[in-house]
Amino acid sequence: MRKGLRVLLLVILLSQPALASGITFGIGVAGGLEYPIAQDDQAKGTVFGLRGRLKAIPAVTLEPSIYFTKFGDPKSDVVLLDIEGSKTTAYGLDAILGASFGTVGIKPYGVFGAGFYKVKREQTLQDETNFGWSAGFGIELGFISAVAADVRGKLVVIPTDGGGSKKSASVTGGLNYYFGN
Repeated sequence: MRKGLRVLLLVILLSQPALASGITFGIGVAGGLEYPIAQDDQAKGTVFGLRGRLKAIPAVTLEPSIYFTKFGDPKSDVVLLDIEGSKTTAYGLDAILGASFGTVGIKPYGVFGAGFYKVKREQTLQDETNFGWSAGFGIELGFISAVAADVRGKLVVIPTDGGGSKKSASVTGGLNYYFGN
């Protein structure tokens, strides 16, 4: 108990100089749609995620995140498909380039990221985790220095064990809250 209180006190004391030096911390939530690209085995689905933000220098913000995607069941006019869409859990780190967050106004930015993608499909017993990457663009609209709305589009590429890859494009909207402003 005493050790936990000491660690908490140390974190609080160390965070004060970081906040005073211009480092901004933030948290955010986002939701939207995920569109498979060149995949007949699933249809458009939904995506929801949580993210943290750490802005240490003006042009680069680091964003650790976790996203949950549920693709839809595929449909075909030619053949009867009795297969379900996959579920993907993505956890990784994005570098947000070109905007200074935690301020009022419109801020366009680029997104480049990498992470692990766990793709699961119960019906076919698919359960694999692969390292993948993502890239895209977004716009954040800061209402006040602590609250902003965020819209972004990303391309996600997940290499598969068989030598191919799963590709999708996501469009999400969300809210961010910043501490230390």
